Amino acid sequence: MIKVLLDNQKKILINTFRTQPRKNYISHFFTLAVLTVLLYFLSKGVWAIGESISEPVLHGILSYGFLMIIGIIILLGLPQVFKHLYSATDLGLLFTLPIPTRHIFWVKYMQSFIGIPLLVFTFFVVPLFIYGILTGASLLYYPVMILVVTSLNVIGLSLAYLFNLILIQVVPASKANEFMTIMSVLSGIFVYLMFMIPNLANDRPLTEVLLSGLPLFPDWVPVSWGSAAVINATSGSMDFLLPFALIMLLAVFSVVVTSSLVEKGFRTGWIRLSEGGAKKKKKSVAKKSGRKLHHPVIAVGKKEWFAIKRDMREWLVFLPLIFFFIFGIAGFVTGGASLSDLRGPNKISWPIAQAAFLFIFAIFNGQLAASSIAREASSLWILRVLPLSGKNIAFGKLWISWLIPFALLTVLEVAVGAFLGWTILQFAIGIAMKAVITVGISAIGLWLGTIGAKYNPANPQNRLKFGTAFILFIASYVYLFMALIPYVLLIVPVDAVGFLQDVIQDTDGFIGAIASVVLTLLSWKASSPLIAGIAGVTLMLVISLGVAYMFTIASARKFDKGIEIEMVQETNTKSLFKNKKSGSLY
Repeated sequence: MIKVLLDNQKKILINTFRTQPRKNYISHFFTLAVLTVLLYFLSKGVWAIGESISEPVLHGILSYGFLMIIGIIILLGLPQVFKHLYSATDLGLLFTLPIPTRHIFWVKYMQSFIGIPLLVFTFFVVPLFIYGILTGASLLYYPVMILVVTSLNVIGLSLAYLFNLILIQVVPASKANEFMTIMSVLSGIFVYLMFMIPNLANDRPLTEVLLSGLPLFPDWVPVSWGSAAVINATSGSMDFLLPFALIMLLAVFSVVVTSSLVEKGFRTGWIRLSEGGAKKKKKSVAKKSGRKLHHPVIAVGKKEWFAIKRDMREWLVFLPLIFFFIFGIAGFVTGGASLSDLRGPNKISWPIAQAAFLFIFAIFNGQLAASSIAREASSLWILRVLPLSGKNIAFGKLWISWLIPFALLTVLEVAVGAFLGWTILQFAIGIAMKAVITVGISAIGLWLGTIGAKYNPANPQNRLKFGTAFILFIASYVYLFMALIPYVLLIVPVDAVGFLQDVIQDTDGFIGAIASVVLTLLSWKASSPLIAGIAGVTLMLVISLGVAYMFTIASARKFDKGIEIEMVQETNTKSLFKNKKSGSLY
């Protein structure tokens, strides 16, 4: 039966490739060309330095590389595994046929190798082949190397399946939409901890340990088995047998453990995700004399908040922030530094932190505001019939899209500022300044969302067309650069004049021009601080609030005229047979 199912999957794969639109072929060709170029340069680098790599250094490089194989497959292969297990369009038919669930699972498991595992396999095997040819490795080296890399692919893929099969039994069916979000977060944390193992096990940085030839992992770690097997097989030594047998047994064990959860995790999980949560019992609510009516702008904002609050996937936009702060600090500490090294004089740490937070705001504010447009994909018709003006909708979406990141990042800033020892005045000035500046970023994102909104049911986080998303990225930082002009007048100390004069003397071009502008502004501030402060506040209000009002009004006009949201079809294929106009029957 498995052979029949594999033949069927082969036909589906061929027909899917044949029936794709022409633009998909161009995309595939471009991706293949880029990957080929990367593989070429990687192989060229191995050919250039392969002979100079000593055996201890090679042992460390292979150990860490094999760890990367498992980590990359888990991190990037999870969505592919989830699709094969729970989102494949043929599962509804296969589960109704008299086919054992395990047979369907094994077909999906083997199908998963075509994707990230195959790509990872190619990027490791080809350079190792070149290394073997360059160093004149024994013929035993090639089959051992291929089997070791294959075993590591199997281990990584089995862990990816294990993640899905376990968590689908833990996550409530009512949270089926958030299942992939939980998977992404947990897999990211797990893979990060995997890559941090060398730093935690050694007192010195990773590159220093690798170049010194010191062991990166203990001998009992599985990736050390694979590395030892490949290195011993290079010289034809039979010492490769024990580590090779251990890594092969571990691959078999991982497959056996994963397959033991098939009955509960595969078919039952697919049913849970297909049916969703059970209907909630209606709670008896005491009758009230009347409900308080909010202003339309407040009502629209509250509606957006409820939509964001009930779907965990909406918060994925802030996931990079969590990884940046938590994992960045963890990496900083494990690299031998201490958190006390981050502390410094308030006059230095505060303006640097304000600029850093503004650049973080530029990432999240515009994206969150733009996403609020595509969120109306299935309810766009409601906006057209509600007795609301475009201004009501635009300002309602604007204030909540601005408030959510502002509140979250302000809490984070308070924690950072308390650690760095800022004064209350610095807290107040920084929060007020960012409150004004970030409104403009949200307004720009809102307007671009009315132009290039896109909704994909399979990927609801991707809510902007590629070109529009790129324009939003550029426009946010161009606006931020303009808004930073009064920022210089307000918070950069006059003591920086001497430093800027040195920069102007040593550098030319764009950086020198910026330094000259900043130097001119600081000289005005030094001559008349009060006038410079008033001018800075006025200019910041004019730029920020002016840009916010202009783009919000432009968005309101788009709402009045009617916006269009591109709906991405889940199956973007063309028919196998060309449609022909039917003639008369007579």
